Amino acid sequence: MLTIRAAAHRAVLLTLTVLFAVCAAPPAVAADPPVSRDTVYRSLKVDDVPAAYVVLVDVSSSMQDRGPDGVPLYTTVKRRLADFLTSLTPADQVAVVTFGRATSVVHPMSPANRTGDLFAKELPSSAGESASDHGAALDAAADQLDRSTAPVGAVLMLTDGAVNAPGSPYARLGSPAWKQLKQRFDTLGSHRRLMGYGLPLAQGTGVSEVLGSAFGAPRILPVDPTALGSQLSAAKDQVRTQKALTLLRADRNAAVGVTVAGAGVGAARDGHVGVATGGGTGTRTRTLEVTLTSRARHVPLTVRLTSADASGATLTAPGGPVTLEPGRSRTVRVTLTWQQDPEFALIPGDGDFRAGVGVRTVVGSPWTSTVRGSLGDAAFSPGRSTVTLLDLRGTVPGRTPGWLYPLVLLVLLLGGAAARAAHRRRHPELSGFLVVTDLRSGERQTMPLRGREVVQDTDAGEVRARVTVCGRQEAGRLVLVLRCDREAPRPGGERLRDSGTCELGKSTVLCGIGFSHETESQSAVLR
Repeated sequence: MLTIRAAAHRAVLLTLTVLFAVCAAPPAVAADPPVSRDTVYRSLKVDDVPAAYVVLVDVSSSMQDRGPDGVPLYTTVKRRLADFLTSLTPADQVAVVTFGRATSVVHPMSPANRTGDLFAKELPSSAGESASDHGAALDAAADQLDRSTAPVGAVLMLTDGAVNAPGSPYARLGSPAWKQLKQRFDTLGSHRRLMGYGLPLAQGTGVSEVLGSAFGAPRILPVDPTALGSQLSAAKDQVRTQKALTLLRADRNAAVGVTVAGAGVGAARDGHVGVATGGGTGTRTRTLEVTLTSRARHVPLTVRLTSADASGATLTAPGGPVTLEPGRSRTVRVTLTWQQDPEFALIPGDGDFRAGVGVRTVVGSPWTSTVRGSLGDAAFSPGRSTVTLLDLRGTVPGRTPGWLYPLVLLVLLLGGAAARAAHRRRHPELSGFLVVTDLRSGERQTMPLRGREVVQDTDAGEVRARVTVCGRQEAGRLVLVLRCDREAPRPGGERLRDSGTCELGKSTVLCGIGFSHETESQSAVLR
């Protein structure tokens, strides 16, 4: 019982964990639903795209041998070839070349719907040639392809034997003639999609080496004369695929044009669109119209809009994809939101406001999985993502914060207090007495020292002078600073001016006058 309960408990925990993971996981972006290959073909109208077919038919005598079904190989070829030509589109072109010891273009390149006389008059009634010159047949095929401007070309070789061409320049694979033939097909394939198909009707034909000497990568179908009809249809289907890929080549990485319109929107320059926001403040919103234009010629596109490179602004776009038919445009509305707040300023006034956000286009197509899978173009991409930057510009008022002026007043008060304290330190309060002595007569006058500076006229004896006294610290000692302005001691003489210091409790002489400091307690008089 305990074991069952423990297992049940673990099961409940596991279930809750899975549910939490599912609920917490972000929703995946829905992929574009795929479409069928036939839908792609119909939309592209591949049947209106011409393809140039050159059918090479071996008419050596061994083609009269009977196949597994008891029917001569040559008879099977004519029957299945008739069905194949009937299935081609009016835009397609066909040339038929027979080869044995001699090579003959029995039906020159012409529209596929004009092959009525091929089996009645042009093809030989039976195969009776004594050799098989595959190289000469390929050279004739190149001549026929030169006559066509179709964007897709295909060479179909139907043979039951190996190269047997005595006296021909193509008698041996790898000869100079074969090398020239390879160069010729390379030139033909430089401006069109060109394919080679080998349809061997017997074992040991070596058709892979034969076509490989002319084409880079030929397609060799299995040896099965009874399945020749389906093999020809398979070759036609592959040519049809090449027609589609020829059209789709123009839409690889097709861009989507983006234009933005709305209030305050300016002209786009170098991927930037200016948006004038004005001088309002607070949370601002604006509805803009974004026009998406498909530059694809054939492929339908789906475009999802998201924001990118946000700097002070956000963009809200429709959640679902926008479908664009080839070459068409659609307009969607997006919401632009930004915060436009006043800026700090010591002096009130308007300042510049800037913000930005990008409009990103994520391009997809419902055809992508089909083109990459069924059509085999693994590198196909329907379009590249682009970012259009919205550059928001406006003005905001510069406002002084409410705490600034009290702070300035506090700083001024503190500064004033500090200056006053410094002044008091530099100019200490005076006390005691300064004794002024006329050195000639010995007469004295006492000046009481009060406050931080004393200015007094003295007339001790014959001395007539103005004395200014203040205090200061000098080399860590408190001293008196004296300035003396004395009248001329003799008539007609010049006034005497001098300054100096007097230590506490000591004497000095300035302008011929004696100065001495005295205190009642003989202690420090400067506080």
